[in-house]
Amino acid sequence: MKEKLIVKVMNFHSLIRVDSAKRQATKYMQMEREVSEIIDMIVNNRNFILDKTMFTVDESKPALNIYFGSDYGFCGSINFAVNKKIAEDIDGIQVLIGRKLRSPRKDGVIKLNREEFSSRYGELEALLHDGLRNNSFSAINVIYYQYNNISSIELTEKKIFPYDIKRHGSDSYKEDYYVEGDMNTILTNLITSFLNYEIKIAAVSSFASENVFRQNSTSESLKKIEEIEAEETAEVRKEKTQKEFKKVIDSYMKKGTKGVRKC
Repeated sequence: MKEKLIVKVMNFHSLIRVDSAKRQATKYMQMEREVSEIIDMIVNNRNFILDKTMFTVDESKPALNIYFGSDYGFCGSINFAVNKKIAEDIDGIQVLIGRKLRSPRKDGVIKLNREEFSSRYGELEALLHDGLRNNSFSAINVIYYQYNNISSIELTEKKIFPYDIKRHGSDSYKEDYYVEGDMNTILTNLITSFLNYEIKIAAVSSFASENVFRQNSTSESLKKIEEIEAEETAEVRKEKTQKEFKKVIDSYMKKGTKGVRKC
């Protein structure tokens, strides 16, 4: 009974975490869309002289690959698949988020658990910002489990940079304008913000997926516990029935013995 209670509590908390992650993802997606529209307006404004080279990449540079796994157990299939992707990545700079993720490489690897991902996110943001300014990466990818709904979760590899500057097109704009200041610096900061939201969307989607996997795993454990309890109950009933049957037989035999006379 104690084990069943623990598992049910774990499932309850998993569902709460999934719901929380969905709300966070919605918030980040809305902010990502707003930043994307601002970037689009700037890039397609005919009055701005922009450094368009920031939207091209040096293919000789390594990719920055950000992997999301889990910190805790009951998520073996998630971590197995993500670790397989990590092992196949021999050239990229790896950012591993989750205690259970492992890289066979000794260099070019940054490892964070979930708590550190939140508390030290500024370091990752600085890596993105400097990479954009210095054209340090041939691409930026996030590899994570995409949560679509409770029955649809899939391993996803999403390229979030290079950024598509023709996403909406100049036909979206009715007028152009002037802005004082260094628009290239503003644009770099906006693209960094866009990448931040893409990463955070991947993070909360991964977290939701992790908790669905954990719920499924603990539900299987609960089913096993119930099966064991059912077997134990059946065994107890069987023993009780055998004892009662033995009592009836013994009672009958005693009565039969009393009725027999000695010659």
